[in-house]
Amino acid sequence: MSQVFLAAARRSDPPERIEAAVEALWRHARLGEAFGARDLTALKLHVGEPGTTTFVSPAIARALVRLVASTGAAPFLTDTAVLYRSPRDNAVGHARVAHEHGFGLDVVGAPFVAADGLNGADEIEVRVDGRHFASVHVASAIQHARSLLVLSHATGHLGTGYGGALKNLGMGCASKKAKLRQHHGAQPKIDPKKCLGCGTCAAWCPADAIAVERTAAIDPERCIGCGECIAACRDGAVRFGWAIAGRELQERIVEHAAAVVRAKPGRIAYVTAAMAITKDCDCMGLDQPPVLDDIGLLASRDPVAIDQAVLTLVHDRAGSSLESRCYPETDAGAQIRHAVALGLGEARFELVEVTP
Repeated sequence: MSQVFLAAARRSDPPERIEAAVEALWRHARLGEAFGARDLTALKLHVGEPGTTTFVSPAIARALVRLVASTGAAPFLTDTAVLYRSPRDNAVGHARVAHEHGFGLDVVGAPFVAADGLNGADEIEVRVDGRHFASVHVASAIQHARSLLVLSHATGHLGTGYGGALKNLGMGCASKKAKLRQHHGAQPKIDPKKCLGCGTCAAWCPADAIAVERTAAIDPERCIGCGECIAACRDGAVRFGWAIAGRELQERIVEHAAAVVRAKPGRIAYVTAAMAITKDCDCMGLDQPPVLDDIGLLASRDPVAIDQAVLTLVHDRAGSSLESRCYPETDAGAQIRHAVALGLGEARFELVEVTP
């Protein structure tokens, strides 16, 4: 049975109160044991889509950066490019959003480094032997980092019912190609109204599946669904359908999470902010109202246990599941069960409340 530590906190608490809660969790959960001198340590977080205000507080990131650095490690903030049209679909825009949302080097004490390179295509293939994938593609900086601190914001989610540590690991540490493989059940398409006929997608296509006349066109017989065209196109002309959702999407995400977890045994720690829990994740770019009262900050060395703890706490305190308040047709427990089956952690947990 894994331990999960809880420090009561509210998003409206002053920064010094938030930092005290983080320090208490750090001590009791012994998170520092995951990091060592000369580590390049990735602090994986979501800096928030422009338009949203409920993303994880920079005060939490600042406290964690200071504590990780105290072990002799060199922490950096990181995330990966998104598939949809957004300033965060490339490294330059992503870094700018991070700074605008309070995650600048001058504020949190660590630089923001895009984990998957300039356009979301820097990746490393990792074997997982899962139900859906034999191998997956992980963002290169995540794979190269010696240790990892996963800072998640607990929210509902359109495709999975709940997004926490496992989603942050699996989808959040994946390249654009990997995100496409998680979501998509068919091949990408070209929108001729947006295509400029520049030929960039054709140049990047490893299967020579794209021809360009006035606009680009994908040969479905040659297309291997790798997603390179999505990463390369800067004009939003490559489209895909969100064909995979529910249980299968959760399992696909967890198999990507497995690649990250297995590469760093004993070198990963988890902190989840169960505050400002909204119906949708921070990618939506909306100023969303919370669906229940703040619970606090949680910490663990087990990604499965910390996600299960959040789901259990929500049910116990609100009297109903998070999914029922957000997307009742989705069973968020599918990700927990698949993660347990893959050996990523335990669903049974001991909750330990700590006082800052």
